[in-house]
Formats: sequence, structure tokens, C-alpha cells
Amino acid sequence: MTESDIKRIAYIRSIPISRAGPYIPELARTVTDAGIEARIFFTDGECEAADFPGGTWEKLPEDARPDEIAERILAWGADGVVSLAFPDEAGLRDALVKEKLAAHGIPAVTNGPEPSRLLADKWETKKILADYGLDTPRGMLVDGTLLKNGGADVPVYADIIRWKAEEIGFPLLTKAVWGSSGNGIRFIPDRAALEEYLATPDEGNHVMEQCITGELCTVELVGADGEYAVQPLCFTGPTGGKPTFAFWELRSSAPRPADDAAFVPVAEKLKKLCAGLGITGVINLDIIYSGGTYWVLEINPRVSGATALGVAASGRNTYLAMTEILLGTWPAQPEPVLERRRWSLEFPVNHVTDAFVAAAHERLDIVQVTPTLVVDGREYGGLLIATCEFGAESAFLDGITALDAEYGVLSADMTLQLKQLLTGPAAQAVR
Repeated sequence: MTESDIKRIAYIRSIPISRAGPYIPELARTVTDAGIEARIFFTDGECEAADFPGGTWEKLPEDARPDEIAERILAWGADGVVSLAFPDEAGLRDALVKEKLAAHGIPAVTNGPEPSRLLADKWETKKILADYGLDTPRGMLVDGTLLKNGGADVPVYADIIRWKAEEIGFPLLTKAVWGSSGNGIRFIPDRAALEEYLATPDEGNHVMEQCITGELCTVELVGADGEYAVQPLCFTGPTGGKPTFAFWELRSSAPRPADDAAFVPVAEKLKKLCAGLGITGVINLDIIYSGGTYWVLEINPRVSGATALGVAASGRNTYLAMTEILLGTWPAQPEPVLERRRWSLEFPVNHVTDAFVAAAHERLDIVQVTPTLVVDGREYGGLLIATCEFGAESAFLDGITALDAEYGVLSADMTLQLKQLLTGPAAQAVR
């Protein structure tokens, strides 16, 4: 199928469309301005004209299965499909939708069932990372059922875990093999905590691994058929102790020349990994940067909560890139990593009101303001994503400080973190 054959594109979305900032609306305008019909099929939240301008939309049940989604897309008459799914379970679902539509000759830009299955499994991912020469924390696969003597009576299994824990070294983390958003992570700082874990193991399979102290970062790759673009690195907070909710931290894509240069060989290995697995669409990685080494924790076979942060830094819209893959217009990607063109900042905000949102959009370059972030049914505070041109750091700080004085949206600690970032070494690097 060629570009001229595609007259109708269906998009699949599993979290609120508004969480993508302006980038899904930009996608919709670009596609419909080219004379292609676009419809977004979504399972969460609502959709209005501003969310998908020029296109149409259709709400699906939150628990829609692959068969039902494929049938609805076929009934509409799509010529091609792009999955904007998040989190992992939605990516896996859409991988099966892809298979079902392929039987009808309809292409879909999303990872297939096999790479999606492998990358959603954290232990399988560790093995893949080792195959491609990437650093990943030392670990062990723990069978929680066996540890509870539920499958077989093997009391020595706990001793095996103790031995492996000593070999790896404390502190440790355990996390479910399947799952995302940091759910179910247990911090094991010492032998006493390990004994508590062994006495109260979680169900199912888990990865027990070295807990590395450093900076947590995330990066996204998009592409197909050996051509992959790597978005600029985003640093998302400290790591090395008990896990915290990611969106409580200052997250940024900031200029760090030495650290960016150290990431280039990692990016090249990741491109080879994508080509080897046949990635079609997007992967997102969680990484720890420590002592000059990038330790890859996991790979998510779909877009992520940090997609907007990376796109804001590079100006290259991941969602639109996926559409270009479908249309066959995806260009060659000569850069090892896409250029970071501006600051990209994401931080929590409190007491979000309509007046604050309006004032923020008027005074700053706002990507998105989320009044209340909802993750797995739990409500958190607000979240703001903004950009700042290089050299305009002082003006941004003056603007956000004035907004805080009027609306009381920042904690004292977050105000300090923003000031340190925008006046520190990263700011000096672009002056």
C-alpha cells in the first residue's frame, strides 16, 4: 500500500487525548489538511473538536478487546492504523489488533505481538539488552509462587535468593516482570529487608536487581525498517532509594554536552536493537545515568508519559512521525540523536485554576497544563510542561516566579530546583 492508497487513518488511544499536549491536535490538522480522513478511537477520557481538529472520534469501552477494536476500525473503513497506546497492556492489545487487521490487508504502525511481548517482560528485556551490548543492572528472576512453596516444595529456593542477593550486593529492588508506571516496586536496602521480603513474597514472577544510585532518565525512539530517530534525553530525578512517584520530580530535557556525548554510542546500540527486533513505531526506555554509564532498566513498547517532554525539546512530533511511517514518507535519520532545540521542563503545580492556566499560557511558552493527574485511578496534583528558548532562562524564571506569587502553584523546593537548573551548568552550556 502506498501513500496515495491511504485515504482514511484510524488512531487508537488508551489514555486521555489531552495528555499529549498540542501534539495530537497538530497531527490531526496535518493529516486532515492533506485531504486524509482521520478518526481517533479512544477508551479513556473525552474528545472535543480542539483535541482532534478536522477529524472525527469514536469512544470505545475501557475494556475493549482486540477483536472489538479491529471490528470497529473495519466498520469505519480505515486504510491504515496508528496506535498511540499507553501503557504496556494497551500496547500489547494494539499489537494483536495489528495482527487482526493484517488479515484484511490493513497496515498498522505499532509493534507486533512478538517484540511487544518480549519488551513488556522485564526479564526478557534484560536478556535482549545484554545481547546488544547495553549495560543493565545485575539481577535474578524470582518465582514468587515457588518462593511460597505454591508450585513445588523447594525450601532451598529462598537460600538461592539469599546467595544471589549477596552476589549482586545491597541495596536491591524487586519489581513485577509485567507492569508499568513503577507499580509494585519493593526496595530492599539490607539483609533484614530481604528476610522480610522472603517471608512475605509477592505473587508471580519478579526481577530482583541491583539498585543503582544516579539520575533517572528516559528516551524515546521512533521509526521502522532500520531507520530510527532518537529523541533528546530527558532527566527525570534522582534514584537509588525507595521509589517515588515520577511526576513529583522536576523532569527536564536540558543541555548537558558531556552527558549527551556519552549517550551517543548507547543510542547507536539502541538503533541496532530496534532493527533486530523489527520495531515499527515507538519504544521508550527508562535508564539510570551513574558514574558515566547509562544503565538501561526497561524498554516499553509504546509511547510514554514523557513523549511530550521529548517532543517539546526537539520539535519533532513523535505522533506525526508514526503517521509518516504509515504513509511511507518517513525520512532517513542521519543524526545519532535528534538535536535539542530548546529547554523542555515538566514539574508539579498546585491549586490549578482556570485563571492560572490562562495566565500561564499568556506569559510562558506552555506545552500543557494538567489540572489533576490521574494514574491507575488515583488523583495527584497538577502538572505543567513548558519550553524555554536557549538564552531566555531569566525571563522564564521571572515569569514562573510571578505566576507563583499570584496563584501559589509551586512548592519552595520546586522553585529552588527550577532556579538551580536554569542558572547552573546546563544554562552556562548554551550561553
